[in-house]
Amino acid sequence: MGKYFKIIVSFLVVGLLASCTQSISTNVMRFHQLPQPSGEKIVIVPMDPANKGSIEFANYASLVGNALGSYGYVPANGEKADLIVELGYGVDDGQQVVRSSPGMYGFMGYGYYGGYYNPWFPYRSPYYYGSAFYGSPYYYGGLYDPFGYYPLGMAPTVRTYTNYTRHLKMVIKPNKENAQNLYEGEVTSTGRNANLHEIMPYLVQAFFTNFPGVSGSSERISVKIPTD
Repeated sequence: MGKYFKIIVSFLVVGLLASCTQSISTNVMRFHQLPQPSGEKIVIVPMDPANKGSIEFANYASLVGNALGSYGYVPANGEKADLIVELGYGVDDGQQVVRSSPGMYGFMGYGYYGGYYNPWFPYRSPYYYGSAFYGSPYYYGGLYDPFGYYPLGMAPTVRTYTNYTRHLKMVIKPNKENAQNLYEGEVTSTGRNANLHEIMPYLVQAFFTNFPGVSGSSERISVKIPTD
């Protein structure tokens, strides 16, 4: 029994540790013909004109600007920019998801009234009669089971929640008329949090992982969320 108890405890510990490590899974797509940065001055503007002057946009632009700065780009600071960086972002209305988990049933041998006690399930009543060696697939649980038909407290469950898709788009192009885009990219993530301002730092981190990336590629990137 001690052996099986240790196995169960090990699974519980692993599950607990896994639950303590949170992360956001993202998908990053990009197309580009972006030359190696050499101190180009940039200005960041919203794709949606409605976001012009938005404090929320300014917050996200700061995150993206800092990331671009780490690659050698510099803010125009009122001077004429070499490159224009357009940002678009949003979160959808969500999609309802229904998940069901099967219960864990305790199996008890059933057969002759021989007064046998099943040693594999010691939490059951010793007054439950049945063969310890000839189990029937049609009998689960026991009449005297103090936990009912779900001895491990794992009855079938149905969970309903809403998943939201969050995204950040970025286009980089020369600051001149009819210029061809140098970079087009988008990062998307699906999760239960619809608060874009809480998710955006992780979207930006994923976006600039391996930046600028291989043109025409799509990459799955997982970003850990600090638990401290």
